[in-house]
Amino acid sequence: MKLTPSRLSKFFALGLSLALFQPAIAQTAAPKDPKSPVPGFADGRGPTGPVTLKIVSPTPNEVIPIPEAAAGQPPAKGAPVTLKVDLQNFETFEDAATKTGQRLEILVDNISSTFPWRDATKPYTFKSLPKGTHMVRIFAVRPWGEAIKEPSAIASVTFHVGEKDGKNTVEAGSPVLTVVAPRGKVRGDSGKVLLDVLVSGCPVAEQSVADSCRLRYKVDTQPEITLTKVEPVWLEGLAPGRHAYVIGLTRDQKVVPGAFALYQGSFEVESLLNPAAPAAAPPAKATGQ
Repeated sequence: MKLTPSRLSKFFALGLSLALFQPAIAQTAAPKDPKSPVPGFADGRGPTGPVTLKIVSPTPNEVIPIPEAAAGQPPAKGAPVTLKVDLQNFETFEDAATKTGQRLEILVDNISSTFPWRDATKPYTFKSLPKGTHMVRIFAVRPWGEAIKEPSAIASVTFHVGEKDGKNTVEAGSPVLTVVAPRGKVRGDSGKVLLDVLVSGCPVAEQSVADSCRLRYKVDTQPEITLTKVEPVWLEGLAPGRHAYVIGLTRDQKVVPGAFALYQGSFEVESLLNPAAPAAAPPAKATGQ
C-alpha cells in the first residue's frame, strides 16, 4: 500500500514508547579529525575551517536543452547534466586500506540511492536525466557516511531538463528533510547501522519551541521513535537482509506540508563476517495501522 500523507500522519501515531526500541545515539558534533565510531572505516580528516559547499553549475532555474536525436533514432528522453561545485575546508579522499573515505554525496530529487562524488575538483556528469524539473542536493560526509551538520555543508539547486513540469519543487518556506543514510546496501558487520538526516526550513526541537518540527521514524515493525534534535543514530540488532523504514518531519502530530518532508525507503544489511547469512524475513508493510 502506498503511504499517502494522510495515512502517514496516522502512521506516526502518538504514544509509542521509546523504551521498547533504544538505538545508540552517536555524537552530534563533527570534531576535527574524528575517529571512526565503527571498525572498518577510515578516520575523518579536518575540517580546516567552516565547511562551505556551493553549486556552481547548473544555475537555479536553468533550462538544459535536450539534444537532437541522430537521424533514424527516437527522440531523447533526457539530457546530460554536469555538476560543478566550490568546496572549501573539507578534504575528500579514499583510504587505500579500507576503501572508504570522505566524499560528497549527490541526491537527485528523492530517489532511493545517492551518488558518491570522490573528487569535487572535477565535474560530475550524469549521462542523462529525464525531462522535467529536478532538485539536486549535495552534502559532505565522513567515511562512515555521517553528514557534516554545518548548514553551509549542504547545497541544493532546482533546474529543468527540456521543460518545467513543476515537479520536485520546494515551495518557499517549506521544510526540507534530506535522508543521508541508510540507503542501498549497508555494512552490518559492526552490529550498527547509521541513520542520519539533514533538515532545513524548521528547527528540530521540543514542541514548546516556536515553529519547530519533530523528526519521527520507524524501522520495520519496531515502535516509532521521536527525535527533538538532528543527530545521527546508530540502529542496533538488525539482522542481515532487507529492512523498511519511514521518516518524516512532523508538527502537531502531522507530517508538515511539502514535497520533501517525508521519506519512505528500504536498505539491505550485508554481513561481511557471514556473507552467506540468509536474508531476514520481509518486513511488514508500513500501512499506518
